[in-house]
Amino acid sequence: MEDTDLVQTGIGLLASVYRLRQNLEDGGEPGTSGYPELLEGALEYTTTTIDELAQRQEAIMRGLLMGFVKVVEAYERENPGPDVLQLLQQLSLEIAVE
Repeated sequence: MEDTDLVQTGIGLLASVYRLRQNLEDGGEPGTSGYPELLEGALEYTTTTIDELAQRQEAIMRGLLMGFVKVVEAYERENPGPDVLQLLQQLSLEIAVE
């Protein structure tokens, strides 16, 4: 898998989680999120070196971050003055309490 494919996998993971969330909010069954299919081959442990595995994980992380930034930009355009940092801090606190 090339880096581009792995970056797209990261973006696909965001889309997959979003679709799953939408389905649950609509009262539907969780169904399949596509998550296992997206990761198939992306994080194989049959790689020849740890460096290669790290490179794959880094490429997926780039995709996740790029997707996050794109969503934040759209959110800020639609909702002037959102406090994205406050939302992230709140999420961090929620996770710490769990």
